[in-house]
Amino acid sequence: MRKTRLSALIGALYPSIQGQTPNITPMLGALADQTGLINSILSINPWQAAIYNAATNTTGFTATQAQIMGAESTVLNLTGTLGAGAALTLPTAAVMLATMTAQQAVVGSTTLLRVINSSSANFAWTVTTASGWTLNGTMTVAQNTWRDFIVTITGVGASAAMTLQAIGTGTQS
Repeated sequence: MRKTRLSALIGALYPSIQGQTPNITPMLGALADQTGLINSILSINPWQAAIYNAATNTTGFTATQAQIMGAESTVLNLTGTLGAGAALTLPTAAVMLATMTAQQAVVGSTTLLRVINSSSANFAWTVTTASGWTLNGTMTVAQNTWRDFIVTITGVGASAAMTLQAIGTGTQS
């Protein structure tokens, strides 16, 4: 009975993300020790599962933190009709980190970003850097294609830094 109440209390203090309620009784029904409790809480994923964003911009713009790293898997669909190639500028690493929770803004935290170019004009978007970013790989997204990236936090606080690594591309259908 006490374990059930304690589990409910811990669950209320640390609400589950993606249904991941902390299991504080992993040791054959015995009440979890401090290490078991800490490990259960730390294993909760701080990111929601997925988020979809659409941007109707017809010229270059600076994305928001939610558009770049808003969930474990973030999709940014660029739907505006371009008149020429345009730049999708990343927010600074410091701005990105300032809008995250303490559990998200840790060195090594990663998410997946998919950028889709579904513009009706035959022009490419190019991801460009801002302060605190390192870009690796191809950063252009041609019309009717998508490109996947891994976003990684590599520094926090006064050393705010992030990496955007291109990992693949495909045709939008």
